[in-house]
Amino acid sequence: MLRMDKLTTGISYGASGGSAAYWFKQLLDGYTPEQWAAIGVIGSLFFGLLTYLTSLYFKIKEDRRKAARGE
Repeated sequence: MLRMDKLTTGISYGASGGSAAYWFKQLLDGYTPEQWAAIGVIGSLFFGLLTYLTSLYFKIKEDRRKAARGE
């Protein structure tokens, strides 16, 4: 027998998923392909910079650890 809480949970998730899909489609339709290309370039530059800064942080941390050990 189907429990009522399982049924309502499924309906709730389905409605939320449908709503999210609708708004995601609206977001995608709101920009031209040229704008998406610019967003992609800016995003890749941002993540490249973030990767560089993260690597730099851990390299400095490693160098300080080596200096503290006397290597």
